[in-house]
Order: sequence, then C-alpha cells, then structure tokens
Amino acid sequence: MSKKKIFALLISLAFLGLIFYKMDWAKLFQTFKMFDFKNLWLIVILYVTTLYLRGVRWKSLLINDNKYSAYNLGTVFTVGSMLNIFLPARAGDLYRAYYLGDTKQEKKMKIFGSIILERTLDGICVFLILLFAILTYARQPWMMNLAYLIGALFIGSFVAFYLIFKFNKVDFICEKIIKISSVFPDFIAKPLKKIIEKINVHINSFIEGFAVLNSLKCSTQAFVMSIIIWLIECYVAFLIINSFHINLGFSAALFVISLISFSTMIPSTSVFLGPYQYAYILALGIYNIDKSTALAISTIHQGILMIILSLIGLVYLFKFNLSLKKDEKDEVKQAIQQSQL
Repeated sequence: MSKKKIFALLISLAFLGLIFYKMDWAKLFQTFKMFDFKNLWLIVILYVTTLYLRGVRWKSLLINDNKYSAYNLGTVFTVGSMLNIFLPARAGDLYRAYYLGDTKQEKKMKIFGSIILERTLDGICVFLILLFAILTYARQPWMMNLAYLIGALFIGSFVAFYLIFKFNKVDFICEKIIKISSVFPDFIAKPLKKIIEKINVHINSFIEGFAVLNSLKCSTQAFVMSIIIWLIECYVAFLIINSFHINLGFSAALFVISLISFSTMIPSTSVFLGPYQYAYILALGIYNIDKSTALAISTIHQGILMIILSLIGLVYLFKFNLSLKKDEKDEVKQAIQQSQL
C-alpha cells in the first residue's frame, strides 16, 4: 500500500473515530426508519437534471464549440463523477479528459484545463452559498474562518488562471531554461531540451482550456449555470432532510451542501468515507441535531446520490467502451485497406 493510501486511510479512520465516539446506536437505526419515500421521485429527477445542466455548463466552458453536445458532455461528466466516488485522486476527471480528447480528437490537456476551471467555479459557488448561510443564520467564528479560507483558495485560483491565460509567458520561460541548460554537456542538454519542449507543449495546451475567459458571454453563462446547479443540489438536500420529518429551514441545506462539498477535498478512502459524514454532522449540529440523526441522514443522502450516479454512470461507461472498441476496429480496418492498395 502506498504512503498516500495509508495517509488517506488514517484520515478516514480518524474521522470515523470522531463520528462513532459515544454514538447512540438505537437512535441511529430509529432515524433510518423515519425516512419518507414520498419525495424520492422528485429527488431523483432534480439530481439527474443537474447532471445534464453540468453538460450545458461544460459546453459553455468549451466556448459552445459545435463539436460538443450538452447531452454528451453531461453523460461524460456523470461517468467521471461515478469514477471519482470509487477511485482515488479524482481519477474520474482524468478519464473525462482522456475520453473526450480521444473521441473528439482534441488535446487532452486542453480538456483537463476546462475541467480544472469547472472545479474552480464549483468552489466559488459553494463558497458563496456558505457565506450567505453564515451571514443570514449563524456567524460562528470557525465557520467564518473556514469560509474566508475557502474563498481565498478558489477565488485566488480563478484570478491566477486568468492572469496565466492573459499573460502567458510559458514559451519565454521554457526558452530561457533551454538556453541555461545548453551550458551542460550534450548528453544532458539534449534530453533536457526535449523534456522542456514537451512540458511547454502540455502547459500551453492546458492553458488553452482557459480560453473561455476571453468570452464574457460564455464565462457568464458558465457561472450562472453553476449557481443554478448548486441551488438545485441544495434543494435536493432540503428535500432529503425534511423527508425525515425534521422541519429545518432552507439554510440547513446550504450548510450541508457547502460543508460536504468541501469535505471531498480532504484525502480519504473511496466514497469519501469519514469526512463526508462528519461534515454533515457539523452542518446539522448548528441546528442542535444530534450526530446519530445526522449520520443517518447523511448515509441516506450519500446512498441515494451514489446509486443514481452508479446506475447511470455504469450504463454510459459500458456504451463508451463499446464505442471506443468500435473506433479502434474501424481504424484497424482502414489501415489494412490502405496497406492493400
């Protein structure tokens, strides 16, 4: 087992220790029984809608290029999100870049750049949701400090990406490094030059993924769509919480969504075990909901979303693999036909 996996496992175990310490097991199981299924159909419809809307947003981030359809981008996003649940290091995002790059003959690093920008927009929107919830309901010092830290991280990242795109100095820097490396012997300088040139190409391709920042229209569309997506996610959380006959205001859903979203940034085992549940407990703890009840609600919430993502994601992953295999067979056939001419 790698050091990263051991570290993630230790973090998950630490959070699980906090969660299950003095747990009221009877109340936990009793809370599960309280779940009312009457809102389940609406929860499913709304969550599936957000998956399509994420495709619409991704198309905006790709400057509404006609070779992409919002539906296809939504399905690719769904598969990537499913893989993110079960695989470490956001492997699903890498899959999205690889698959879309292959099927659309696009630079994979450019696609990955658009995904990083998408994640940054998500962070900014969730930060705004958390800040609004704090200012309108609970101005606890630790919550304010968390909000400031998250805001600085994501808004700072967005500004940095904008500056990097507008004042791209990658070619200049790489040329300088190549000149400096020329003082080394040839057996060092030549391979170093090739490596730097490759890095230069990949970084420039990555920066191309920020091209949407040149379009006020597409950037605005992407940001507005992000707000809509996250507000729907908040309403889904609101429906789930109230399905347990716990009458909390919409602000509870704002805290829940913002805290569980940021909890996924913490290294942990697959399915975000530990940080996700503890974030839910912290969010509902603001309303004096005990952790046994909060754990039951978080388990149902996460379970519903995982089932939806897994079912839809597996269907499309199967289709994508069939499509890639078909394309590979077609390429082989073309190569054989050309060789026979």
